[in-house]
Amino acid sequence: MRQLIAVNDSGITPVWVCEMKNRLTGKTVHIVGPRRLENELLMSFISRETGADCFVTDFNGIEGYLADAAEEPSRLFLIDYREPRLREILKQASLNGNGSSLVRRLLSLFNSGKEKNSAERRCAERSCGILYRCESTTALLNWMCSLFSGAETPGNAMAASMDPAEETADACPLTWRELQLLMMMTEGLRNKEIAGRIGISSHTVRTHLYNSFGKIGARNRLEASAWIEARISMLFLLI
Repeated sequence: MRQLIAVNDSGITPVWVCEMKNRLTGKTVHIVGPRRLENELLMSFISRETGADCFVTDFNGIEGYLADAAEEPSRLFLIDYREPRLREILKQASLNGNGSSLVRRLLSLFNSGKEKNSAERRCAERSCGILYRCESTTALLNWMCSLFSGAETPGNAMAASMDPAEETADACPLTWRELQLLMMMTEGLRNKEIAGRIGISSHTVRTHLYNSFGKIGARNRLEASAWIEARISMLFLLI
């Protein structure tokens, strides 16, 4: 956010901004989350630097857009992880397929590893995922342009670069399932409650959390929760 404000106030247009101009003309970006001022700053910045139509959208309004989704993705939702209604969905998570189309879409993210067809799994990850450690406006704009480009060009490597399990310096070290369990843990759920919500044993939950703590260097639940808060900023939905 500090870099975003600096670009707005400096009066100097960086080279990377010039290259982004109009790259997302005809696309729509919705900013969703509880922090109104940050949302409006981000909306203005993305619109000006990419040519996309940008709006601040209420979380409850997302569902209506899913029914009118175009065949070629042209609408991106950036959903703040701190959005209370998103957290409630994760807290009440169930893998039985119940709930609205939005709930099923978000939960399919964490089920994507179960797809037998790798192409289907990659497609699912392109349309819904987690924005991990996006710490600069440059990274955000490049990622958005690549995401739309990947949706229009089947079979490219975009989804692979967003895979949490991908072992690269910038990739999330956790699998989708490990992320899901950690997110549910941050809502105060005990292992038994998490297990009941997603249909696995308490022992499996404990094993996943133990492995996750080791990967992120957390010694306890408090440190693991702090890791999530610091690195997982947004979920995205492309339709």
